[in-house]
Amino acid sequence: MAPDVGFKKTAEAETQYSTGAVRDSRMGKGAFHWMPWDAVWLVSNIYERGNKGRSKTGDGNDRNWENGMPLIDLLQSALNHITAHISGDRSEPHISQAIWNLLNYLQTSIWVTLGFRPKELNKLPNHRADWRPGDEPADPLSPQEIEWLRFKGVLPEKKEI
Repeated sequence: MAPDVGFKKTAEAETQYSTGAVRDSRMGKGAFHWMPWDAVWLVSNIYERGNKGRSKTGDGNDRNWENGMPLIDLLQSALNHITAHISGDRSEPHISQAIWNLLNYLQTSIWVTLGFRPKELNKLPNHRADWRPGDEPADPLSPQEIEWLRFKGVLPEKKEI
C-alpha cells in the first residue's frame, strides 16, 4: 500500500496519457496558459506606474488601489478610457487603463463579497429589478462568478452571499 503523502485528488474526472500517467482533469482550474501575456504585460505597466505615481513611500509598495475604491468609480473610469479610445484618442494607453480598472473592479468585488473591504464600496444600482435609490445595491458579481469562486475555494461552499 502506498503511503499517504498528503496529496488530495481535486477532480473526479481524470486525464490518462498514452504513457499510462494519470492526473486530474484540467477543467475548472483556469486556463492561464491561454492568456495573452503580452496584453497582461501592458496592463502590468499601469500597476507599476500608478503605484509609483501615487506612492507615499516612493517605491509603489504601498499598493494604493488595494485600500479600496468604490466599484462604480472603477467602472466609470473604465468606460471613460474605452470611450476615449473609441473616439480615436491614443494619447494614453486607454485600453490598458480600462482593463486595470476592470481587474480592480473584479478583485474589489471579491473582497467586498468576502467582507475584506467595506460593503459601502458597492453602490451599484439594479435597473433590472424594482430598485430605487437607497435600496440594497446590486450584487457586484454574477452567480457564475460566485460559483467559480466557490469551486476554486475562494468563497466557502455554504456561505450565503
